Amino acid sequence: MITVSTKILSTTTEEVVHSLFPAQFMNGNIHIPVAVQTVGGAYSGTTQALHIWDPQQQHQHVQDGEAQEQHLHLQAQTEAEPQLEPPPELVLPNTLKPEEGLEVWRLWVQRKNAELDKNEQNKLAPIGRRQPLRFQDDLVSSSVGELNLALSLMTQEARGLEEEPFEPDSLYYVFLCIQKYMFENGRVDDIFSDQYYSRFCQCLHKILEEWRPSVHPLGYIIPSHVTEEMLWECKQLGAHSPSTLLTTLMYFNTKYFHLTTVEQHMKVAFSKVLRHTKKNPINPKDKSTSIRYLKGVGPHHVGQKVTDDMYAEQAEDPENPLRCPIKLYDFYLFKCPQTAKGRNDTYYLTPEPVVAPNSPIWYSTQPITSEQLEHMLTRIMMVREIQEIISITQANVH
Repeated sequence: MITVSTKILSTTTEEVVHSLFPAQFMNGNIHIPVAVQTVGGAYSGTTQALHIWDPQQQHQHVQDGEAQEQHLHLQAQTEAEPQLEPPPELVLPNTLKPEEGLEVWRLWVQRKNAELDKNEQNKLAPIGRRQPLRFQDDLVSSSVGELNLALSLMTQEARGLEEEPFEPDSLYYVFLCIQKYMFENGRVDDIFSDQYYSRFCQCLHKILEEWRPSVHPLGYIIPSHVTEEMLWECKQLGAHSPSTLLTTLMYFNTKYFHLTTVEQHMKVAFSKVLRHTKKNPINPKDKSTSIRYLKGVGPHHVGQKVTDDMYAEQAEDPENPLRCPIKLYDFYLFKCPQTAKGRNDTYYLTPEPVVAPNSPIWYSTQPITSEQLEHMLTRIMMVREIQEIISITQANVH
């Protein structure tokens, strides 16, 4: 079942995302939209070329003759190459291309099967041996067990056409492409959250946890291959499952509340994340809703008046309700056990292992473990937009 389709009109790319909210979730004040939403934004193109710093700009004090010679040389280069292409490593994707993930999969399968064949030839065949293990080119037909093993091995062994290893963010992008390909071709399993893929998730985490944005020799930070839009594309954000919804809340809390460590997220509690409605003083009927979180402990003390600037906020997104932080927060509360709401010691609850979309409860009363939280946060921290926010925040501090 294809859940994400792309229609190109002139130079505009429109992502049409189908909601998985059943109609029965439209309950009282919790209005969960059942509609097709058009998603636009800054990442509508297919690639983004980064500006490359020109070392020639630093030579401000050369002699006049040298400066004129350099100018003529650069002018000749410009005429000969009117459109210089940026280096390949600086051309980054903005949307997922499932065929790229499939290509990496097939290349790994060919190399792995060849390696297994070679090893088999060098061994004596035991009596009554089983059929030797081989992986299928057809990713969709592979069993869950085969996929879990194969993807686990790929985290260490996947290589490009020239046998070059993948950077962690590029490898994560490849697996997101594979996930989208699976969803588009009838596979409903989620390789990033289903318990059957726990081995793969462990192996992937080991690769991703040490990742930091790399710096180009010219001094520019090279952004991550992974964008927020990619996570929406392959259902890693949204309310498609208990795990996805939980990841989405954590993503929003990282993005808007600037919670970037496991310790900060562990301190979030139901009693500290509150809905806030503000009336327009000119038109009282005009209201805006947000989710508020009191920032840290900082200079606050008992008896001190709490002012608006002490809160971090997640604003309502009425233009895009399927991605609206308020709607998804309400839906999370709707699916949590009544006894968990209002607790001051937890916020992220453990998803039930087996639920249907129309199940009244999606979560247990137990909080997720710090290890689970760390795995989810590690993947969130690799998103390009999150890295940009962190950079801006750090720059403001200094």
